[in-house]
Amino acid sequence: MENVKGIGTSRRDRAAATRLRIVTSAHELFVEHGYAATTMEGIAARAGVAVQTVYYTFRTKGLLLREVVEHAGAGRTDAPPVDERPWMSEALGSESGDRALAVAVEHGVDIYVRAAPLWKSLHAAAISDPEVDTYAQAMAAGRRAGMGRLVARLDSLGYLREGLTADRATDLVFALFSHETFLALTRDAQWTTEEYKAWLYSTLREQLAGASDTGRDALRSLSYETHIS
Repeated sequence: MENVKGIGTSRRDRAAATRLRIVTSAHELFVEHGYAATTMEGIAARAGVAVQTVYYTFRTKGLLLREVVEHAGAGRTDAPPVDERPWMSEALGSESGDRALAVAVEHGVDIYVRAAPLWKSLHAAAISDPEVDTYAQAMAAGRRAGMGRLVARLDSLGYLREGLTADRATDLVFALFSHETFLALTRDAQWTTEEYKAWLYSTLREQLAGASDTGRDALRSLSYETHIS
């Protein structure tokens, strides 16, 4: 009986390793060549598996892209959903609006660093694949909902400036704290990730709370642990 269990575990481990190899290879090719030019045959060749294995595991290129995006955003295979990660709990449970905002910026931007290179492929796929389009819209809605929860926490702390509603504040966060803005400044304008984080933090503080100081100094002055999982 123990041997049967051992064989089962070994097979599961091998299947998981193969799946990860396919996802990693697809990620590389989507970034290097884009969605249209990346083929399932090319992904299989880079992963060192039969193309039938890729189709059996993921069925379509669009579904494979979805998993690639999810894996990139998570950063590791066993990561919980964003809402369940310790840093999000830290942000939503903080008694300081500045701390909540700083933690959200620090870790939220790190997700963009990992996932943003795939955005061109995701947008291209969404045009031709209704399933990918539905996924992209759901992901954007989920991102906005998460930002709404952060804003609700800031509002409950009295952090929002006078006259700014929670709905309008969520609009501002959604527009400024976005993949599009991140790419425009880091890829197109060649800002570093730290420069974007500093700008985003200071801009959000100014827009939401009416505070004014430099983002980098403000982030540094908080002296918070930024390596929450």
